[in-house]
Amino acid sequence: RGRAYPIPAFLTPQDTDFGKSLIRSAEESYITESGKKWLAFQVATTYGLDKETMADRLLWTTQNIPLITRVATDPIDNIGDWEGADEPWQFLAACEEYYSVVVTEARKTTGLFVATDATCSGLQILAGLARDRKTAQLVNVLPSERPQDAYKVVAEAAKPFIPPSLHKVWDRKCVKRTVMTIPYNAKPYSNRSYIRDALKEKGIEISKEDLTVTVQAVRDAMNNVVPGPMSVMKWIEKEIGKAIDRGFHGWIEDPRTKKQRWAPLNTTFSWITPSGFVVNQRIMKKEVLRLKLQLLGRCDISVATDNTNEVDINRHKAASAPNLIHSLDASLLHMAINEFDKPVALIHDSILTRAVDMDELSTIIRKTYMHLFAERDYLTEFAAQIGAETEPPMINDLEPESVIDSTYFFC
Repeated sequence: RGRAYPIPAFLTPQDTDFGKSLIRSAEESYITESGKKWLAFQVATTYGLDKETMADRLLWTTQNIPLITRVATDPIDNIGDWEGADEPWQFLAACEEYYSVVVTEARKTTGLFVATDATCSGLQILAGLARDRKTAQLVNVLPSERPQDAYKVVAEAAKPFIPPSLHKVWDRKCVKRTVMTIPYNAKPYSNRSYIRDALKEKGIEISKEDLTVTVQAVRDAMNNVVPGPMSVMKWIEKEIGKAIDRGFHGWIEDPRTKKQRWAPLNTTFSWITPSGFVVNQRIMKKEVLRLKLQLLGRCDISVATDNTNEVDINRHKAASAPNLIHSLDASLLHMAINEFDKPVALIHDSILTRAVDMDELSTIIRKTYMHLFAERDYLTEFAAQIGAETEPPMINDLEPESVIDSTYFFC
């Protein structure tokens, strides 16, 4: 899909909180006023203020200099001040950097990586594809005074239709993983586990019947709250199915029955992303070996051992929308980083760079999104590449160039 991954297994931007806290740029840079702002942002965000406005985060940092000083100068004896932070080790590293570079000015340079994340990247990409203003507003593609919270909006839209017994505990956390994964074609089965687990964390055990009602309420809320993305995903799945049906068919041998059967032979779908990366999606059915075990009672286990020569139509249809979205968020970062000649690290839909460089990188990211979805109609390009029979479902009430003024697009 074009996503970039670090080669090492440890001490990477995709490491644990502890591992991330140890990473610094080898190229330090002299601190600037902009850099001081982003260091304060990193302190507040890692502490747990990631849903607050930029102004509130900066204010929190300036109002908590005594706390930052205690953590930076004596973290062991003051462990109670930082162990409860959302990302305690990164908060510790941010406190030390802010104290040394900004508070005491003992160091004149900074090498700490500051991280900003896309707001629900899948919905941001789908909002751009469908040019859906309503969705774009919910995921901070459009400018707003405060960070928008799509998870909270979906939770509130679903609440009237879930069992009344859940109303007291129902909040954004109950739907977050479901809302995050539906843009990647997550089905009701996985929705059930996410919602059940979220409720279990609140001490609530939900019956199968109530869980079915709740999952349906959330999925219906998604259709109402983010109509553009939902229609785009359905269109992609439908058109990929048609494309497979149009593919050349022939006689193949079924490896399980050893009999000839008439099946599609077109095994690979390809598309080219805006950055020029070629995605090849080849999904074949698996050869399955059935094992009969007698340890701890008799049981049968089926193990996939290799690919057959038969196309897996259902998996192709299910995988196409998420793979397209992933290839586009990768393309967004490919194109942005191509114009950014400073230390940088990537985690899928998150960018990390030195505090002094974050203003520049944030501007490039927003301009690149505008280029992807304002200056070109990529969904129509994709339709042509897969030979779609119908026009893609465009809402067309979004002006993607507005993202230039969005403070919280990546934040």
